Amino acid sequence: MAYYKAIAAGNADTLAIWQIYDGGWIAASVLPGASDDVYTNNFIVTVTTSQSYLSWNRSSVGAPYSITQGGQFQIDGANEITTQGIIYGSNTTYASIVGLAACVNRLSTHIETWNHIGDTYGGVGNYVARAIGCWNDSTYSISYIGNIIGGSYLFSYGFYNNASATFTSIIGDQIGYGAGAYAFYNNASSTFTSIIGNQIGGNISGYGFYNKGVVATFTSIIGNQIGDAGQGFFNDATATFTSIIGNQIGGGSSGFYNNAPNTSIPFKGNVYASGIAGIYNAGLSSIIIYEGNTYNYLGVMAIYSPRLYINVTPTTVWEFSDFGGNSQFLYGAGVNTGHPIEADVRKDTDFGPNDEFTGTLAVPPPATVNLGVPTDNTTGTYESTPQDFLDALEASEFGQRLKNCATIKAMGDLITGLK
Repeated sequence: MAYYKAIAAGNADTLAIWQIYDGGWIAASVLPGASDDVYTNNFIVTVTTSQSYLSWNRSSVGAPYSITQGGQFQIDGANEITTQGIIYGSNTTYASIVGLAACVNRLSTHIETWNHIGDTYGGVGNYVARAIGCWNDSTYSISYIGNIIGGSYLFSYGFYNNASATFTSIIGDQIGYGAGAYAFYNNASSTFTSIIGNQIGGNISGYGFYNKGVVATFTSIIGNQIGDAGQGFFNDATATFTSIIGNQIGGGSSGFYNNAPNTSIPFKGNVYASGIAGIYNAGLSSIIIYEGNTYNYLGVMAIYSPRLYINVTPTTVWEFSDFGGNSQFLYGAGVNTGHPIEADVRKDTDFGPNDEFTGTLAVPPPATVNLGVPTDNTTGTYESTPQDFLDALEASEFGQRLKNCATIKAMGDLITGLK
């Protein structure tokens, strides 16, 4: 592991722009690699081919390294690029929210796919405002694997998307972290094909995922939306949501908060209230479509929405509190709430709150059961007679064979006749 710093603006593949620390700064003999911490040192380093570092940094570092804050890595060109390593935003407050504030800045002139593998952090350190880990200005596709963590303070961003790109996949959690910080901030009409991971709010107004972009499209979100002091997922623009699968959990704030009109949002999973709803829909014309169990808490509704549709399944449960604070439960049709199983109920007998169960147990009537034998909450009444026995014997195959058997008298008569 080594520390590298840039000493001039240039391409990341240019050996001459790098120095390595070896008790002091000396010219690098090899390019930085996957085991190295790499710093821009207030220079612009252009990335036009795939690069793997242990960490990407634009922060300042004190003695003995004496690295200057500033500069950035700029992704550019016409190559598909994969970057690997942890990306850290600045440890110094930046004056404004712009692409130049980011550690890694994908320029609009990059016209191929960008893949990143590794976590990304916003501002590094306490009370660092308007610092950014990654910034995107290109409309070309992005694939991202790793957690995205917001900064430590106001308007710091783990990932700031500023162009209508297609995110083919995001795999990892988006975690708000600091007060007023954002893990992922979408400011464009982008398409998110697949997001697999949790969206977790941070401190006061710290957002896991904040959608500001108009008509953004979310095809599939698989993961939990968890409110802390800030929202896990905050939707502030009319968007298309096809599928959200996971739990929505209210904390100090809602797990999922919708502030946009004319948006239909389908959920599948469990939703939990605490001091606030797990799902909070403030868009008067927006619709929440929910399938799963709902757990209200001491009068706080787990789902707060002017328009709500529930897709009830045979396992749907609603928990709510009575005025004494005791949990009560509502069940969807088909939930067996202590009823006998169908095999224990008389055949063709419907039962349950909505007659949704049908018994399958066939019980013989008392007249067909031997006298005194328990059946159908009584005993059998049938008494057999000798004639019943003979009738049954005659009707049997064995009885038919007996008719053809010779008796002793018949055999005697036969022998006498032969003399």
